[in-house]
Amino acid sequence: MINKLMKVLLMSGLTLSIGLITQSPAVHATKGYQPIKSKSYATILPTYHTRVGNPKAAIWNNNLTQKRFSLSDYPGTNWYVFKSYKMTNGKKTGIFYRIKNPENTVSGLVWRGYLKQVKHLSIKQQTLNALPGTIYSPHLQQVTDKLKNHPDSQQEYLQKALGDQYKKFQGITIPGFLASDKRLQGQLKSGKLSFNAYLHAVIPKALLTDLNGNNYQVTDLKGWKVSISISGKTSKNYGWGFVYFLEP
Repeated sequence: MINKLMKVLLMSGLTLSIGLITQSPAVHATKGYQPIKSKSYATILPTYHTRVGNPKAAIWNNNLTQKRFSLSDYPGTNWYVFKSYKMTNGKKTGIFYRIKNPENTVSGLVWRGYLKQVKHLSIKQQTLNALPGTIYSPHLQQVTDKLKNHPDSQQEYLQKALGDQYKKFQGITIPGFLASDKRLQGQLKSGKLSFNAYLHAVIPKALLTDLNGNNYQVTDLKGWKVSISISGKTSKNYGWGFVYFLEP
């Protein structure tokens, strides 16, 4: 009886050992990919769109072991690349981009083949991209473009031009009044910072204290009408200007 019991225990232990041995490769696989080389695009923030025809394209965690989001769930989104990685799992190697959306609510790693770069965007379009959910208003643009014709009576002019909507009128100055904002504008002018990266640095801070003393975040502006007046690259005031809003 004792000998039979010992045989059962020995067989059980052997089975358990074999089970542990056969499971070890799966544990190793969960380590995923590791970066070999990286490059920062934080001072550029190039804009990318999702390539069509890749319904299973995923946004992954840092070592590509966990799917965080699906690109197909965010059609038409402007993705900003702020770092690229050459990564390997020991057998396969690829280039992956660390991306985020303008709202900063979705981020992660994606294989670069799923994205295509969008180039030659105007100042207006880059600013609108940095304010997702806002609606460009040609009428508000016409109104605010004429503010320069009323340097001593802008409030009276806006009240007349906007009527009852004047109460919903807001505005921010770009860059803000902090010394750090001025340094960012200096980096923009010198070419050390792209206009897109500049916007994403100064707009959130400018929204914290708008021209009426209110505090907002980019995600608060969904449905707001917007107009833009920012000096272009040929101006000595490149990067300086205003963004105006009408609340819905």
